[in-house]
Amino acid sequence: MKRVAKALALCAILVLPLGAQAPLDADQPEAQPRFGCVEVFVDSGAQPLAAWQIELAAETGKVKIVGIEGGEHPAFKDAPHYDPAAIQHERVIIAAFNTGRDLPQGKTRVARIHVQITGNVEPEYAVRLEVAAAPDGRRVEATATLAKGERP
Repeated sequence: MKRVAKALALCAILVLPLGAQAPLDADQPEAQPRFGCVEVFVDSGAQPLAAWQIELAAETGKVKIVGIEGGEHPAFKDAPHYDPAAIQHERVIIAAFNTGRDLPQGKTRVARIHVQITGNVEPEYAVRLEVAAAPDGRRVEATATLAKGERP
């Protein structure tokens, strides 16, 4: 009886790994948390950009939004508006407007989003432009794009 139990146990040890697949990164230790940033750009073409709203989300990876700062043009140098409670997740909606006369045209960085990345999966992000508007309130045909960066 003991021989049968030992034989079954040995078979289970030998056969079980064949049917089960471990995650691809199971042999790798969990990566240390690191910080990065996501640069958010809006391109309004020849139209002046007075207002914009975008949604940014991490589609893969473990990401926590830890900060948001403004853009490169003086019209959007202050941090955009957002819900502080919402940045504790992998998704955020941010928006800004400026009623001044010195407004950007073409492609301009409107925000920088700082993130903490954990795990071994490199995050991939998606951005969706909700709206872009000219100084008179008319909708502007614009596009939003992203660029990833690492921060020490």
